Amino acid sequence: MNLEEFNSMIAERSAERIKLLHHLAKKIWSIRKWTPKELQNKCMDAWDTLSSDIDSEIVPLISFKEGIPINNLIFGSGSFSTGNFQLEQFERVKTYTKNLPVIPSGIIANKSEENGCNASQISNKFNLPLIEIDFNDWYHQFIDKHEENPTKATRYFYNLKDPKSPSLGEITHRFNIRQDQFHKNLGEKIFSITNSVANIVSARGYNFQFCSNIFKHQLNQLPHINDTHPADLSYIDKKTQEKLYAGWQSGAIQLMMDDKIHKTFHGSLIEVDFMDKISQINSLDEGALLAFSEGVIPPIDNDINMTAKDIQNAMKIIDDYLFCTLEPTGLILLWGITKKKVPVVYQALNGDPIIVKQRAIIVGNKFHSGVNVWGKNLDEDIKEIYDFLFP
Repeated sequence: MNLEEFNSMIAERSAERIKLLHHLAKKIWSIRKWTPKELQNKCMDAWDTLSSDIDSEIVPLISFKEGIPINNLIFGSGSFSTGNFQLEQFERVKTYTKNLPVIPSGIIANKSEENGCNASQISNKFNLPLIEIDFNDWYHQFIDKHEENPTKATRYFYNLKDPKSPSLGEITHRFNIRQDQFHKNLGEKIFSITNSVANIVSARGYNFQFCSNIFKHQLNQLPHINDTHPADLSYIDKKTQEKLYAGWQSGAIQLMMDDKIHKTFHGSLIEVDFMDKISQINSLDEGALLAFSEGVIPPIDNDINMTAKDIQNAMKIIDDYLFCTLEPTGLILLWGITKKKVPVVYQALNGDPIIVKQRAIIVGNKFHSGVNVWGKNLDEDIKEIYDFLFP
């Protein structure tokens, strides 16, 4: 088996799993003809019962008002391949219901096509509004027209032990440029074009951290944000309780490979917090785990010596594509989250359980947090939802 054949096998398996999600969604929206509010009300009735066991109210992950469309903005900075796949799933949902549970309302990018971003192509393909401010062009216009690499010049996330880390004053300056200035301008453009409230933000390869300045027009109802992450975020450090495999793109996978104990490489869907303060910089990828998927098991074959990049590409197919189907199918509305931080079980590198105080995730009427994250065993997890919704 070569790499192309392996990825073809992965694609077939991915299609089977995504079909399960659409089958469930079809029963909810087309056969039973439920509304999003009816689905969420059923969940909230169950959450009221569960909340008494954990001393915390459970609230919907996605906040929305009855009768008003649930809007989904998709952010990206590069190829938009996962964003494109997500929008294809919206088209697929249209084949079995006219009343989409979630509406794609815009494509957001911080790069132009000239600088390597496909946002405009995706916008044209699906006839969606494009809200784009090229960061390089913006930086040259408002900050420094001579800077060769504006993204590098405004980098503010460094490892705490990195000797090349700038002073706190310089990091604060860079942080303010991105979060207080650029994102404020981007947010104003978003609202001027969409003129609506975003309920869900899908980070699909967006290379900047989110902040509430993007959504100043809706500070009383900030959207839920999730991001696909190319590594297993159920592993944490025993002492610091920080995620072991945080980071960007294949670098996170390389960290897993370097530990030489993982046979399966899982991707994660993670909740994203708004990064509004300097003190949050070192909390990258620290949100609640929302979902897992099957992961990639590199074959033991001398003909395929998979690199971190190869695993990332396969993970995009088997894991990210599943995650990108949750919004279009409206199944994300089954997710709830505790208001208070409660004990959640993660794991150390050797598999020992580690208890972390965190807001816990509930899907339907079952707790699915930390190592018990939803999607690890998709057949069982979907059966749980069927049993809950259609007893």
